[in-house]
Amino acid sequence: MNTKDRLNIFRDLLRKIQRLERQLETLDEGLTLPNTTNPSAVSVQGGERPDHLPLKLYQIDTIRRELESLYVLREQEHDELWKTVDLLTSVAEVSVLRSYYFSLQSREEVAQQLFEDEEDFQQRRKYYLSRVSQIHSRAMRNLRKISSQKQSSTTPSKLTQAI
Repeated sequence: MNTKDRLNIFRDLLRKIQRLERQLETLDEGLTLPNTTNPSAVSVQGGERPDHLPLKLYQIDTIRRELESLYVLREQEHDELWKTVDLLTSVAEVSVLRSYYFSLQSREEVAQQLFEDEEDFQQRRKYYLSRVSQIHSRAMRNLRKISSQKQSSTTPSKLTQAI
């Protein structure tokens, strides 16, 4: 699997983690459990119906377990991809890839981060967005060259299956 595919899969993994964390946060809102082992003593604040509580607790537990496994995959893949991106010699290329794939920033956000100090940034916004795309393309070409020179990349099969 090439680096571009791995970066895209990693970005999808980060987005999935964010989505599950938001979902977990929503499920956790208003839920309070007393310190007891008696399941009939479970109470929920905020108008939650007690008959829905077991389903809600099951959903929370399922999401937490899935997040734990995704966190492990994220850490494993993060370090390897970070090192690969670090092999690029251009600071702009490294910055674009890190912002886009590791920080999940949009092209607009990356352009603003890189070029907002330019006097004409607001007037030439489309130009700077285009520059980010060009830098991204160049970075991917350079990563392909680096990967073909190394010839020893591992396939993150667990990561692909998680997404």
